[in-house]
Amino acid sequence: MLRAAIDERLERADRAGINLRLEIEDETLSVPLRRRMLRTVVENLIENAIRYAGEGATCTVSLRRDGDGITLEVSDNGTGVPEEDAPRLFERFFRSDRARTTRGSGLGLAIVKHVVETAGGNVEARSAKGRGLDVKVHLPIA
Repeated sequence: MLRAAIDERLERADRAGINLRLEIEDETLSVPLRRRMLRTVVENLIENAIRYAGEGATCTVSLRRDGDGITLEVSDNGTGVPEEDAPRLFERFFRSDRARTTRGSGLGLAIVKHVVETAGGNVEARSAKGRGLDVKVHLPIA
């Protein structure tokens, strides 16, 4: 499913000048989300990177076992957001300064947070302007 989500966005990423990569530690890992919900999370995170990382950036989607859970991470080395905005990225309708100049509703990351927390997990974002955005989704093992 992760490969399919990336493959479906390769053309759009190419037009935006973004490279997409996938790193899966263990092909047998099972994510404790319904397929449709996992797809919603991954698609929103990849779309966010394509839209805001900036030309020449690389977006990496990774999946790995992390202690007693699973970590899905979508990170880019693009323009990032101001560090003080990172915690607010999951608020409904919040848009950082750069995002305000583009189309979008400001709901994508809020949806990600809702889906992840409903599944018993948590999500966090770290960024610094000019160093990209790193979004980590932590989910318990089913």
